[in-house]
Amino acid sequence: MGLVLGFLWSAPNTLLGLVLGLLTFQVPRLAHGLVLFDRGPRGLTWLLRRADRAAMTLGFVVLSSEPVEGRLLAHERHHVRQSCLWGPLFVPVYLALAIGFGYRRHPMERAARRAELDVT
Repeated sequence: MGLVLGFLWSAPNTLLGLVLGLLTFQVPRLAHGLVLFDRGPRGLTWLLRRADRAAMTLGFVVLSSEPVEGRLLAHERHHVRQSCLWGPLFVPVYLALAIGFGYRRHPMERAARRAELDVT
């Protein structure tokens, strides 16, 4: 029940992710309960790479310039959990924290990096 509510609560973020996914000029794939646009750096994912970022998660959608697996998968799945918790507030809260903390000290990013450590 919690996953269903989280999915519904984060649906606006997922919809935004699907729209932005169109700007990757890729056909998405479904894996690990996620919609992945990770077939290489094209369109928006090329811009992510230029900004020194591997991926971006919105709801249950991951836009990535590289295959989403291993540590990157753990990191992005943690952002999915955050999106389920914050719902439509995720993007504004994320951006507000980015202004205050920057990327490296961003509390949501630090939590996602800790989630990577669980992957062996």
